Amino acid sequence: MRKLLLIFLSLALLSALIYLGFSFQQKEANKELIQAQIIRLPDLDLLDLDGQSVNLKALVGNTSSLLVYFNSTCEICQMELNSIAKRIVEFDSHALVFVTVQPVEEVKDFIQELGISDRESVHFLIDSEMEVAAYYGIKGVPALFIYDGLGSLVANFTGPVKVDLLLEQLQNHKEPEL
Repeated sequence: MRKLLLIFLSLALLSALIYLGFSFQQKEANKELIQAQIIRLPDLDLLDLDGQSVNLKALVGNTSSLLVYFNSTCEICQMELNSIAKRIVEFDSHALVFVTVQPVEEVKDFIQELGISDRESVHFLIDSEMEVAAYYGIKGVPALFIYDGLGSLVANFTGPVKVDLLLEQLQNHKEPEL
């Protein structure tokens, strides 16, 4: 009986190790896939705050852009967006796209507090189907992605980022390299 129990425990341990190894390998493969796809700005259709469908690529055009995935109830997101809002004029020559999964009314209230919704270069989009979250493999917010004028990824960050760094990256990659 003891020998049978030892064999069973050994098989269970071996099975667990194989499962964990396979699971780790799958996570790494998924991470590599996401890193390979985010090098280009996604061609996704999302809803704006008026419920109109907007193509992300068309919205940005050939302008360097900052895409920020956020949640207005997240304190770090609030700090990050407030920091950007305080220096919004410096972002005018770039496209700023703020994306969230939250309901429109919650977002509108938050935007009102920021005072940046009237800027021509600022766009708020709703990711109701979580397409953007899946595309980028977003695990935490704020998640920030900087693209050059050709739609190629320049830098990406999760968590708070100094506005100076964002502006530097956008300025250095403002003109599309032909």
